[in-house]
Amino acid sequence: MKYLLFITFILIQSMSYSQKFTLSGFARDASSGEELLGVSIYENETFKGTTSNAYGFYSITLPNGTYNFVFSYIGFKTITKQIVLDKNIDFNLDFQKDINIGEVVVEASKTEKIHESSKTSTISIPIEQIKALPNIGGEVDILKAIQLLPGVQSGSEGSSGLYVRGGGPDQNLILLDGVPVYNASHLFGFISVFNADAISSVDLIKGGFPARYGGRLSSVVDIKMKEGNNKKFHGNFNIGLLSAKLSLEGPIVKDKTSFMVSARRTYLDLFMRPISAAIIKGQGGDGSSGFQFTDFNAKVNHRISDKSRVFLSFYYGDDAFDATFKDDQDFEDTNYKSEQKSKLNDGNITPAFRCNHQFSPKLFLNTSVTYSQYKFNIAQQFSDQATNATDTTQNYDENFDYKYSSSIQDWALKYDFDYLPHPNHYVKFGVNGIYHTFKPGVTAIKQASNESSIDTTISDGNINSGEISAYIEDDLKLGSRIKVNIGAHASIYYVGTKKYWSVQPRFSANY
Repeated sequence: MKYLLFITFILIQSMSYSQKFTLSGFARDASSGEELLGVSIYENETFKGTTSNAYGFYSITLPNGTYNFVFSYIGFKTITKQIVLDKNIDFNLDFQKDINIGEVVVEASKTEKIHESSKTSTISIPIEQIKALPNIGGEVDILKAIQLLPGVQSGSEGSSGLYVRGGGPDQNLILLDGVPVYNASHLFGFISVFNADAISSVDLIKGGFPARYGGRLSSVVDIKMKEGNNKKFHGNFNIGLLSAKLSLEGPIVKDKTSFMVSARRTYLDLFMRPISAAIIKGQGGDGSSGFQFTDFNAKVNHRISDKSRVFLSFYYGDDAFDATFKDDQDFEDTNYKSEQKSKLNDGNITPAFRCNHQFSPKLFLNTSVTYSQYKFNIAQQFSDQATNATDTTQNYDENFDYKYSSSIQDWALKYDFDYLPHPNHYVKFGVNGIYHTFKPGVTAIKQASNESSIDTTISDGNINSGEISAYIEDDLKLGSRIKVNIGAHASIYYVGTKKYWSVQPRFSANY
């Protein structure tokens, strides 16, 4: 009986030591309450660790014991905490900004660095670094900052298009809060549509895409908007040579609900109109031309509980160009009048609703419902009149009206899971459904004169298509020096009765 009790005691002790528990929570900026992406969390002796995801959530599972954890993030004070991990623990992090940065000492070490990633060709660019770069006319441009990176070219001088490792601008997947942006430039490609005052992080992936991304060949530019300060209200107002910007953020309900709004408008039209009017007047005519673009970003987020949050974000961008030319001349007994009007308008709308929830210390879900629209419109009007003062039968009147419009609209539903069963495994998986509506082009022509008239509309018709995809990826560590990101992305794309399948294995490693 004594031997049986002794064996039972040994088994209980061994089970208690082999039992594993999870430390999890959210990493936040203490001054604003915003979640921090990419915070490093590791144990100081074994160097086992993890990082926070796009919503600040982290999770690390270790055997029962006492550990010294180090929580670090660039620009913030490092947090060191001794934690007895004898049960599942929720531990939220509030990082204080490190304003006084002392002498920087660079030391070589054989220990593993937690920031080394298996995702090759991935670059995270701090938004403050982008703002510090030289700019044109006071316009901080995210895409132009990306053009300075290795493997990226700008194409034509002054263009904001990205040519990544030989790919064209249309082969880049550009995401704003997870929503594709189809046209990422203003001013005919001179300035990007992203207002730096509304952006919190920028990631560029030039190769070895993780399985959660799909649909493009060249690169991924993942841009996230600010969530809004839930501690205090503040804002800023900037005036540059090209535009004026206003940004406001603050709490709606302190520590629970916050908002962020940012607007930008150029005043190029205020300078172009008098200059163009003077040029046209010098040529004997009357008229003017002007160009302006507008951006509007907004975001509201609400913390339902420590484990659940909802977000509502919105972006609207618009380019508008118009020109008018009038001519009025007399030749002997005939008066000639002509008028020409031209308009060009294009822009993006990308609202998104997201909800995320922590089901357990190891499992996190983000659900997204998004809409994306890009539209392009052209309109031209011409009118010519000739009036004969002596013979009214010689009067001539002609009017011509031309309009062209095209657009693309996407509705999407996406489920993204983060599962962290072990410090050596970070598993992501999910499903995504997109419904596309393509409007390739509608052309309307009206022409009326003394001799003939035309009224016709030419339409290519709408094309509806759908896309369903699923992915799974694992960011795993093999031994002390090898990190691997392995996964698969499968999708089915259908147009009418035709279906197209695609299975894409993904693999990248870092030694």
